[in-house]
Amino acid sequence: MPVLKVFIVDDEAPARLELRYLLEQFPEVSVIGEASSGEEAIDSVLQIEPDAVFLDIHLQDRDGVDVGQELLESMVNPPVIIFASAYEIHAVRAFETDAIDYIVKPFSELRLEKTMNRVRKMLRANEAPVATAPQLEEQLQTILQNVLADQQPRRVPVEKQGKIMLIDPNDIVYATLEGRYASIYTGNEQYATSFSLQELESRLSPKQFFRTHRAYIVNLSKTAELVPWFKGSIHLIMQDCRRTEIPVSRNVVKELKKRLGF
Repeated sequence: MPVLKVFIVDDEAPARLELRYLLEQFPEVSVIGEASSGEEAIDSVLQIEPDAVFLDIHLQDRDGVDVGQELLESMVNPPVIIFASAYEIHAVRAFETDAIDYIVKPFSELRLEKTMNRVRKMLRANEAPVATAPQLEEQLQTILQNVLADQQPRRVPVEKQGKIMLIDPNDIVYATLEGRYASIYTGNEQYATSFSLQELESRLSPKQFFRTHRAYIVNLSKTAELVPWFKGSIHLIMQDCRRTEIPVSRNVVKELKKRLGF
């Protein structure tokens, strides 16, 4: 089986680690490099010529779609481009650059398997993806359907004692903003992350997690008690070893009660 050389571009180290781990589960894949910026990605990809590039759209120095377009226009044998983002809204822009796929964070093994199948098929064809108008429309529909497919997170990258770990979202009791970044609490552990609370929220299932306050996200399945509080607000008692009390903003109390079946 020929080796498939893959390059990862993302300005968040935990995201690169997570994607590298998932890609290395495929026996034919070799992750030959990483970049944390658009300029670094262009320099490295032009030099090492990978078969495929997983390219985040939201980079700190460049727009990822522009980086992908520059790579496709600069190389005689450009790599297959797969765009990634936490938001499905950019799928059409990604498609317009001749990307073969667009995946939404957080990545799942099942979704990544579909992407790798498309990569293998494209590389076997050994030609750039040129298509007629009806074929382009069909490709667009396929990409958009993939974007809307089940994308539930399997693991969340966290940091503890200098190590990066991947934890199951089901183990999360709540998350809170501490300084610039979110901290995650499980039943008896605390973990640091490199995500803002908004970024973390986008990685978690909206069916399972709820933003109770500007500084808190809770796992609804880990809620123990609902306590009436001042002027119509409420607090939640969570199912962790500390029985943590989480504030709930008055403007979301009605929605929270509905989610909890009240």
